[in-house]
Amino acid sequence: MYYVLKAVSWFIQFFPLKALYSIAGFITKIVFLLWKEKSNNVYNNFSVILAVKYGRPATDAEIKNIMRRNFENYGKFSVEFLYINKLIKKGALPEMRGRGIAEFEKAFSYGKGIIIGTLHYSNWDIAGITISGHMKGKAEVWAIADDLGGGYNRFIQETRKAYGINIVLPNRNLKDAYRCLQNNGILNVLVDRPVARSDKTGVEVDFFGKKIFVATAAARIAIKTGAKIIVGGAPREGDWFYGDPGPILQYSLTGDYEKDILTVTQAIMKEAERIILEHPEDWYMFRPMFK
Repeated sequence: MYYVLKAVSWFIQFFPLKALYSIAGFITKIVFLLWKEKSNNVYNNFSVILAVKYGRPATDAEIKNIMRRNFENYGKFSVEFLYINKLIKKGALPEMRGRGIAEFEKAFSYGKGIIIGTLHYSNWDIAGITISGHMKGKAEVWAIADDLGGGYNRFIQETRKAYGINIVLPNRNLKDAYRCLQNNGILNVLVDRPVARSDKTGVEVDFFGKKIFVATAAARIAIKTGAKIIVGGAPREGDWFYGDPGPILQYSLTGDYEKDILTVTQAIMKEAERIILEHPEDWYMFRPMFK
């Protein structure tokens, strides 16, 4: 698989990016048109989100319009996964807006490291590259990733390493995540992963007015290390991106570990709501989030 991905990544860079976007967007829409289970999940997820965004139930047309844009963006993301070497070379590093670098500098001042809560949102590789690029020479950047095994995993690690992002695989080198924060580095952790209620590491939180059960890795690591948490991403702007870090999350810990996990995770998901509401078409959640 590794050599297949390397070959495809090399081959597609001879084609115009806009043409690849169009082809990938078309294919993605066809796939979801045929894959009814996934498209129904997306429809139901957006029906909840748009009801909050609009302050009323969204119409069928409004939901399907967001779904169309969402599938197009996911098609772009799929292309960018393989095209990223040329994409970064041809474009400047995405700028940081809003609180930008100032919020990172403030978080660094505590000396406990920073956890970046990331979502299945826009292009998380570009988001990681934006952070590592702007923080080059200031801090190590690591990201906790799923161990997908084999050549696929090797390809991802090799690509991200080239842009200053080191990979933590929970079943292999989790200690590197703690070492990163001890050295006042930056650790990216995915925060919007729904888990089964039987999963003892999950917790129930409010999300868009509904109860959901999500993973708590970011909260657990933050409580153990004292790291500050920032939730953010890199929204699309046309065919490019910009960095959009949120504020340092504020919460009070009680010393009751399980209660504190809930408190921190709820604060994370509240900030995730803000990000998703601003650009719902950028959020790729193909599983049933609201059961």
